[in-house]
Amino acid sequence: MQLTPWNERALPFGRGLDELPVLLERVLGTPARILQLAARQPLERLTMRRSGSWCVLEHVGHLIHLDERMEDRVDDFMARRNTLCNIDLVDQTPIIEGHRRRDPGDLFEEFRLNRVALVERIRNMDPGALRHRAMHPCRGITMGPVDLVMYLAEHDDHHLALMRNLLDRYRGLPVA
Repeated sequence: MQLTPWNERALPFGRGLDELPVLLERVLGTPARILQLAARQPLERLTMRRSGSWCVLEHVGHLIHLDERMEDRVDDFMARRNTLCNIDLVDQTPIIEGHRRRDPGDLFEEFRLNRVALVERIRNMDPGALRHRAMHPCRGITMGPVDLVMYLAEHDDHHLALMRNLLDRYRGLPVA
């Protein structure tokens, strides 16, 4: 089954604050879902690339990198800025490639710790910041913190599906 490319996805923005606890729970569960997916996989499978795509560890590295950028967007909401900061990921390639050489346990733990910290920052936002809406610099729409968390949840699921697809392709192949 072919995944819709991320930049072609239409995301369900505009959800109410009442959905924030569920969405936060969803993104908080991503590190455990990655651990479950990677459990009992040999290192060779976690670092194997196929047709120029990222390996599993590089997908996790991308999620870490994006979470670091999302911290700036949380700052934007807290400061009630009218426009969200631009997230430029062009510099991520050498960083992502470096994750391929890391110990998987360390990488998964870094992602878990960063995600917990990001979720706590969002949970602790004052009510005014949680209701604030700002212009997304690329999409040309206004969004709020709930939309930011929805974006993370959908993005996480997209990468989890890519990782699962990658590992499923290697099922039955000999490990070097």
